[in-house]
Amino acid sequence: MWNRSVIHGVQWSEHTDKTVTDGGIVKLATSVTITFPKGTYEDVVLDADNDEDCIVYGDIVFDVQDVKGSRISDLRRAFPRSGAIKSVNDNSNRRFLQNVKVVLF
Repeated sequence: MWNRSVIHGVQWSEHTDKTVTDGGIVKLATSVTITFPKGTYEDVVLDADNDEDCIVYGDIVFDVQDVKGSRISDLRRAFPRSGAIKSVNDNSNRRFLQNVKVVLF
């Protein structure tokens, strides 16, 4: 069973890092950082240990099921601004600017 949560008020930042190898080959590495400010993360479970958890940019209509064409991998192919959770940094115990930062791959 899949649960869908729509969360408004987060900050979505995309980064592309370029590196050049000794052989002159350019490698691109992209990552996404999402900042969930206080008031947006309280009812959401963000787990970096589960490869099945996925975050997608925007409010989409896609019915995730365990059948070919409707799986999480199909969702990620259909929506390039998406990714699996790589890491979660919980800053909710700070005195100021409480947030949770999530990095996608």
